[in-house]
Amino acid sequence: MTVQLYHNPQSRAALTHWLLEELGIDYEIKPVAYEDGSMRTPEFLAINPMGKIPVIVDGDTVVTETSAIAIYLCDKYKTPNDLAPGLDDPRRGEYLRWVVYQSAAIDPAMMQANTKVEIPRQSAGWGSVELVVDVLEDRVSKANPYLFGEWFTAADVLIGGALGWATQFGMFPAKPGIKAYVERVQSRPAFQKVFAG
Repeated sequence: MTVQLYHNPQSRAALTHWLLEELGIDYEIKPVAYEDGSMRTPEFLAINPMGKIPVIVDGDTVVTETSAIAIYLCDKYKTPNDLAPGLDDPRRGEYLRWVVYQSAAIDPAMMQANTKVEIPRQSAGWGSVELVVDVLEDRVSKANPYLFGEWFTAADVLIGGALGWATQFGMFPAKPGIKAYVERVQSRPAFQKVFAG
């Protein structure tokens, strides 16, 4: 069965595209434009009432939200490439932490950095931009070469992809550990294939 990805390269759907390429499974890109209103049609809103991408359709299953898509795909598709610890694997908790950290901490911190909106640290679930960056710098500085050693997982796609954007557009500083980690994940053939040109 072929997974369909509703996709625009100028969106978080690019992370899902990279993930699909890393998994090595059959997928089909369903292009979606921002300007043409296609995300506001009744047909699209039937699969995602938020009118946003990414969205995947896998047979009768529809999944939205980047982190949820990653968890779903990597739990279901273990071959040819396994990108997620199983339910009984002691690494599962840390893996889920970093998969969800992308949407729960990195994305809001990027938005805060980009808009320069001040939010009291105790009111922000992510704390602050500085805290998110410091936590990431500490963790990725220990990545050898990836978050789980030699095992590249979906957490590396989401964390590495988000950090690539955050540093490229000046929302996060390119601290040494972050810079080196981003370079390592972006050197992967699947990343190069998806983001070439």
